[in-house]
Amino acid sequence: MKKVGKEKKNTRLAYNLSYGIKRFANKKLLVAFSGGRDSVALLHFLSSNSEKYGIDIYACHVNHGIRGDLADLDEKFCRDFCESLGVPLFVKKIDVPSYVRNYHLSVEDAARKLRYEALNDVKDDINCELIVTAHHLDDTVENFFIKSFLGTSIENLKGFSLNDLFVRPFQSITREDVDEYISFHRLPYVDDETNFSSDYVRNWIRLKLIPIIKGYNPGYIKNIESLQEQSKELKSYLDENIKDFSFNKRDGYIEMEKLNLINRHRFEQKYILNKMFEGMFRVERKHIEMALDILDGDSKRVNMPDDFIFEVSYRRLRLFKKSLINEYKIIKNATDDIVILPKLCKYIKFDGYYKDKLLTIRNRRYGDRIGKKKVKDMMIDMKLDLYERDLAPVITVDEEIVWVEYVYEKDKNIQIYELED
Repeated sequence: MKKVGKEKKNTRLAYNLSYGIKRFANKKLLVAFSGGRDSVALLHFLSSNSEKYGIDIYACHVNHGIRGDLADLDEKFCRDFCESLGVPLFVKKIDVPSYVRNYHLSVEDAARKLRYEALNDVKDDINCELIVTAHHLDDTVENFFIKSFLGTSIENLKGFSLNDLFVRPFQSITREDVDEYISFHRLPYVDDETNFSSDYVRNWIRLKLIPIIKGYNPGYIKNIESLQEQSKELKSYLDENIKDFSFNKRDGYIEMEKLNLINRHRFEQKYILNKMFEGMFRVERKHIEMALDILDGDSKRVNMPDDFIFEVSYRRLRLFKKSLINEYKIIKNATDDIVILPKLCKYIKFDGYYKDKLLTIRNRRYGDRIGKKKVKDMMIDMKLDLYERDLAPVITVDEEIVWVEYVYEKDKNIQIYELED
């Protein structure tokens, strides 16, 4: 790797990171490189210290497919800059606009999700140990306000999540420190014009709110950082308290035992519900409150974002895609002795009279009866959870109900089994 010239003096950025960079010694790093001033400063600093600490550096530039020719110019800049440092560059192209249309996310959320997926892909391809990003203290403070405005929980006011893969060495570095480093080394960089538009919440906070705070009292920024540290400590405490807690999860579905949540402190309940929801949709405090409002009942549901439903039943709490409880209808032909129900992860085996019979397998419909009794009432009498009532297979012959899971399984020639993993 090409060695960058030594610094004539320490900038604040270099001074503040002079000790911390030792943790990267003899490691293989992938730097998220946009070509903006922050990532330019990061890549230059790491490259300047690479030989001293035996750091093997690679860069990844993600073209989001949003800005057309301007994005292509940014990509060319990144190639040229990395070549000047002797740093290998990988370029990933993603289609953010299509993802926004298909998954109904904001441009910011879609870009973030796809960008991190792209970085992970490159990391795996070249077997890097860490992904390094240039987020600094001002970015962390922006995150604080974004989360506050969106109504997040107290324990989520922390800065960027730290894990064993993504590291942010600039996390305590200010934007002014980055600017000083760029100016001192006369480093070129590119500006994404969307960063100057107040149409995005983050940009409005960056361009309008934070300068006002710094102008009034710069120490307030440090106070926010301190509050985020306390939020991080609270999250660690809660994680320790619920480490014995588990969910049953599959695609578009997650459940937990109701008693495991009911018997906990209210604050822990909120945290566990947040953990339950966070992998499914973007969670706000109001979603947790909506779930808590029905927690003490039975057989209740509330709609959540992205077509999810939260359900409180007799024994379980569930979060699932609304499509999972849509009506279904399967025809068993006379030649079939087994019918698989993929949505239920079950199969039904037929013997005797029903083995060679044409049958209909469906879920419950309004007005279903066995004799004089409503199927719905039979299910309620058995205290079946709502989800089970909506999906339980009903088998009919010539529109006459002959078998219903849970409540009418008298004929032993029809047996239902769980599909094995």
